[in-house]
Amino acid sequence: MASPRADRLVTLVEASIARLDEGDVEGAEQKIAQAARIDPHHPDVLSVQASIAALDGELERALELVAKAVERAPEDVGILINAADLALLADPETALGYARRAAELVEEEDELIAAVLIMAESHLALEDPAAAREALAELSSAVIDDAATILDVAHAYLAAEDPTTAELWLRRLTSGQPAERDGGDQGGEAIDATIAADAWHAIGQCREAKGDRDGMIHAWRETRRLDAALPPPALSLSDDELEEIATSALQELPAEVHAHLANVPILVDDLPGEHLVQDGWDPRLLGIFEGTPLPEQSAVGGAASVTTIHIYKTNLERFVGDDRAALVDEIRITILHETAHYFGLDDDDLAKLGLD
Repeated sequence: MASPRADRLVTLVEASIARLDEGDVEGAEQKIAQAARIDPHHPDVLSVQASIAALDGELERALELVAKAVERAPEDVGILINAADLALLADPETALGYARRAAELVEEEDELIAAVLIMAESHLALEDPAAAREALAELSSAVIDDAATILDVAHAYLAAEDPTTAELWLRRLTSGQPAERDGGDQGGEAIDATIAADAWHAIGQCREAKGDRDGMIHAWRETRRLDAALPPPALSLSDDELEEIATSALQELPAEVHAHLANVPILVDDLPGEHLVQDGWDPRLLGIFEGTPLPEQSAVGGAASVTTIHIYKTNLERFVGDDRAALVDEIRITILHETAHYFGLDDDDLAKLGLD
């Protein structure tokens, strides 16, 4: 029979995990500190402390703590999965070992899914897509009906260079949409619009990977249609705030650059225009440069077309979720990225500058 102290420890650990799930790291730290006063060496306490340390940027300490947790509870699937997830950040070989052990011990379907996805990510980090595909093959679409999980599995297959199988998984999430269908779409119950939009976007990526341009454009037009109908993002900046961020970003550039940018407007739209998507551009672009790059203008006797830099506010806001600091940084990077395109820098140049 469990003692009151043991029951209290379990309650505190569960409360700490719940706060982590809510994004309340400080609250999680308080609860797990109370649990640690009961038993600082309990594997669940160590595992949660490891997760908190990782969120605080203390990855080395996190890995030490979670290794101790595994040592004390070598057959605890939850702890093994957490250990694999944390190890994936720094040591995919170790992550793979933890995930394999978890997969051998699982009794619940959700635990198997978590272990397999980490195994696949570990193989990909080790540059072995064939092994990632082999790991993913353990999952059956017939028994997985959670939409978010289906998206995760499909993205894993896409990363593992199997866009055909990825699309097969994704088609389960588009069958209830009333949009124009091509080929194999079937009728069915409506699903969450955000999930449907994400699924169509991923299908576009699958078709792009297969070289199916027409199919890609069809999927991305559908993505844009669904994205445009979604509610506004939870985090949204005013036009004045966005202008202030853009001005600040441009001030980072050398003074001589500003003279060249005097006639290059930065335009803000919610989403890319339909004409861009029809031309094959991703509907979830964060920004785009349109016109003639500066190095080419002298060769054609002046700009061949109107030169503009576009940034897409709603895409940026949805991309970062509810993290305002991340949104500000992403807007800055996008503006500098597209400005660099104006000056003729290619993607390799941008990567060297940290603007890819």
